[in-house]
Amino acid sequence: MRRTTTAALLALGLTTALAAPASAHAAPAVRHLDHRLVRHAGANDNWGGYAVTGGTYRTVTGDWTVPALDCSATAGDISFWSGLDGWTSTSVEQIGLDAVCTRKGAVQYNPWVEMYPANSIYFTETVKAGDAMTSSVTTNGSGSFTLTLADPTQGWTKTYTKTLTGAPLSSAEVIVEAIGSQTIPPCPDFHQVRFTDVTANGQAFGSAGTVSTTNLERNGVLLTQDGTLTGTAFPVTWLHT
Repeated sequence: MRRTTTAALLALGLTTALAAPASAHAAPAVRHLDHRLVRHAGANDNWGGYAVTGGTYRTVTGDWTVPALDCSATAGDISFWSGLDGWTSTSVEQIGLDAVCTRKGAVQYNPWVEMYPANSIYFTETVKAGDAMTSSVTTNGSGSFTLTLADPTQGWTKTYTKTLTGAPLSSAEVIVEAIGSQTIPPCPDFHQVRFTDVTANGQAFGSAGTVSTTNLERNGVLLTQDGTLTGTAFPVTWLHT
């Protein structure tokens, strides 16, 4: 359900300044949600990781190593990304990677960019478990955003330039997300992911504003646990089996 109405897009002033490259393909029927839509609804939470608030945020960065998935217990999607907004606002400017356990037990890694609530753009560059990923979102503060995802292990970089007028720029996040609906969907076991180079406005997350932590939760059961944010790094560990 990554679809939205034309009226809603016009109301948010969302346009695409750079068309998707030829390697992009149609988005799967899933969407990334802003945090407030699900947070604590029925003791559920769809985000794990850290956010900073209390300022105006124009840049965010986050790196991670792509974890291998254990698809033996559950299917489903888990997403790793960095972005601006979405903690208390209805827009999210974000770029990252979906890791998917299919019903047949196979693993897919699907990189994407999204200016929620607009459709995601997926692209087809190769990603494998163990790859190094780097991500960044930057804005000039006047509605132009540059979103970049790179896989130095595979040797590719994707940069998108998009426009969103009226973005509040009220938060920055580096997140593990359960995706697929407005309730917590099935999630695969990703063991642990460690984020590094986690910065906002060029500062370490811990000194860039008011720091908030969040964990994936379903019906009061924690699925993940954030590790300590130390400078520009923190782990997120899968708990639930």
